[in-house]
Amino acid sequence: MTGAGGCAFPSKRGLVVPSSSPTSETFTEPESDVTVTGCKVDFADGTLEAKLSVHNGNSRSGATYNGTVVFNDESGDYIGGAVFSVERVGAGETRPFPVSDTFLKGGHEPKHAKCTLRPLLKAHLNG
Repeated sequence: MTGAGGCAFPSKRGLVVPSSSPTSETFTEPESDVTVTGCKVDFADGTLEAKLSVHNGNSRSGATYNGTVVFNDESGDYIGGAVFSVERVGAGETRPFPVSDTFLKGGHEPKHAKCTLRPLLKAHLNG
């Protein structure tokens, strides 16, 4: 999924929205469920790519994850950002998920990128 560059969110806090009353079910925070497994910039093509691993740590319900990957260069300067949504990840399921964006090439040629997740939202699904 290609995201729109330059998107910003005001908060880093995750949101967990249970679909039913609390039970003995295990609910995990979205920050513990989504990790960056790869991050790269291709200056020649003007592309950014992050590889995510999404693991739904819930014991019984599926979940949908929404968030933003922010790309920064080796100096910490902002290069771009991509909004993502990973839908219907089953309880206990792990799913790889690529996120990409493009950036305007200019005088600055980043050689490396650092990817950061901001903010993550998780909605629990029935079943």
